Amino acid sequence: MAAGTPFSGKDVTFKTGSPAAAEVSVAGWTANIVAKESDYATNDTSGWTKTITGVRTWSGTITILLHDGEAQPFIAGQEVTGCQFHVDASNYISGTIKITAVNNIGTSVDSADPIAVEYAFKGQGAPASTGTAFLIV
Repeated sequence: MAAGTPFSGKDVTFKTGSPAAAEVSVAGWTANIVAKESDYATNDTSGWTKTITGVRTWSGTITILLHDGEAQPFIAGQEVTGCQFHVDASNYISGTIKITAVNNIGTSVDSADPIAVEYAFKGQGAPASTGTAFLIV
């Protein structure tokens, strides 16, 4: 049974720098933490495969809303240090990222939706977690 209230997207922030400061109008972020796997079989496994864990990686996306008079905050190939991906004030993933792509820059004359830019990133080194929401080993 759950031990509290589910997290809500309304508290999501993305911070950068030292000391960390919130980026303006973050519409959301995703993070993927992956352990590469290799299968093997030996005489000891009687022909059945087993899996061994290899290198670990992390990546994701950040969607930032653009504001009048402000420049796009990141460019492809840029390394960004001091990143914090928050679900609330005390639960977040942190680390250094490299922006790998600037995606989905677009507008619609038919909608009143804010204009957003999505950035794809890859983590540089191991991420860390603060709080109890994320377990990163």
